[in-house]
Amino acid sequence: MAATTCNPLTVPPPCIPFMFPDDGCWGRAHEMCRLMINMGVKPAKVWINCVGPLLKANTRNNPQCFVQWGWHVAPTICVWRWCWWFLWSQEMVVDPSLFTTPVSKATWKGVQQNPNATLTDTDWTYFRQWGETDPTFSKTNTVLADYRLALLLRSQSLVGPPPYANCP
Repeated sequence: MAATTCNPLTVPPPCIPFMFPDDGCWGRAHEMCRLMINMGVKPAKVWINCVGPLLKANTRNNPQCFVQWGWHVAPTICVWRWCWWFLWSQEMVVDPSLFTTPVSKATWKGVQQNPNATLTDTDWTYFRQWGETDPTFSKTNTVLADYRLALLLRSQSLVGPPPYANCP
């Protein structure tokens, strides 16, 4: 999925604006699910909601070196692994806005720095966690276009394109 990321200076559709983690996760997640399904993979989604303080994730893709959310979403996939003589599965989160590889739900939750946050699993068809769907991906395309533009405008501003060297 990370290979579909946008060049921050040109943002050519149909790229996914992972380098603008500030907002738009529901559009990124839905588009990744569409792509996964086209590849024969069966995704689901995991939603995280803050309890108390906002979620906060450190990132080199925001000039402040972090982003904050009230909630966030990403696709999950079931990964099968061999361990000595038996096969077991683990649900992994695919979130190129935060990681370069799939990670466990615990790892994904942990980087959002709110131990009281709650995780909710849903079917991939949920566009918004409150039951809104987008079967034609028209809402998804609008969200992605909006945040491609936001990435382009930020990249063309005085702060320049991400990643930002001043961020650890």
